[in-house]
Amino acid sequence: MVMSSFSASGKLMLFGEYLVLRGSKCFAVPLNVGQQLTVKKKKEAGVSWKSFEGEECWLAFELSSKLELISSSDQKKASLVVKLLKIIQNENPELTIDNLCFTVNLDFNREFGFGTSSTFISLLSQWSGVNPYLLLENSFGGSGYDIAAATAHQAFVYSVKEKMIGEVNLPKSITNHILFVFLGEKQVSAKEILAFKDKEVSSSQIDEMNSIIQQATTSTHIEEWEKLMVKSENLLSSILKVPTVKDHRFSDYPFEIKSLGAWGGDFIMATYRELSAAQEYFINKGYNVFYSYAQIVKESTL
Repeated sequence: MVMSSFSASGKLMLFGEYLVLRGSKCFAVPLNVGQQLTVKKKKEAGVSWKSFEGEECWLAFELSSKLELISSSDQKKASLVVKLLKIIQNENPELTIDNLCFTVNLDFNREFGFGTSSTFISLLSQWSGVNPYLLLENSFGGSGYDIAAATAHQAFVYSVKEKMIGEVNLPKSITNHILFVFLGEKQVSAKEILAFKDKEVSSSQIDEMNSIIQQATTSTHIEEWEKLMVKSENLLSSILKVPTVKDHRFSDYPFEIKSLGAWGGDFIMATYRELSAAQEYFINKGYNVFYSYAQIVKESTL
């Protein structure tokens, strides 16, 4: 039986959240967890689809040869997939979307905000040959940095206009002091993007973020990195009119903490000098899901 397989990496944005939507650059990393797609031919007409998170099948549906929904475990999610398949059919009419069985396997928790949607878009693009940014624009929206991360090999700088600008090698003098901690309050990216549209952002604030990112890409000491984290947090705090996550939740933490992605949920980036001490601090605060940089990031370090 003919089978094709594709894979896409999850993501985290370290600097540039929100402002990337207004034209600033962002600094992001691909993860060593993600999503995989296998496509097999089947004898019966129509399309069979199953999406798994580990052993759990969280979406299953059947389509007719005309991509009409026959049955589904979640009609809303299935309808979005059907919409994307029809866009693919329109963009690449030579591709036959019939007699196919799709299986999608996710190897991270969907609540983590690591890029369930972006890895999915990337997988469909890799299989079909249709531009992933076109598929993103017609579905979830956003800056597209997560689409770039899905096929990236290491840390990179991105902008909406230029897409992937360049790859970055972060030294171990920085990466050996970074911990990603899950706050347990997943944010809905589309909702946060919509809310941000009403915020005023000046060109000087965009320039400031670009300067922070430029310095971050050439930083060699954790103390330098921490100063940039503070600058970024203060900048976004002034725009969003909300306190920084350190001020709000972790004011007694001895090192620095920065929000990642949509503020208020998902993961934070914390620096440390002793990993065990940092882990103990967050466990005592009730946060027991965390990863060191080396554990979760797909990165070539110096």
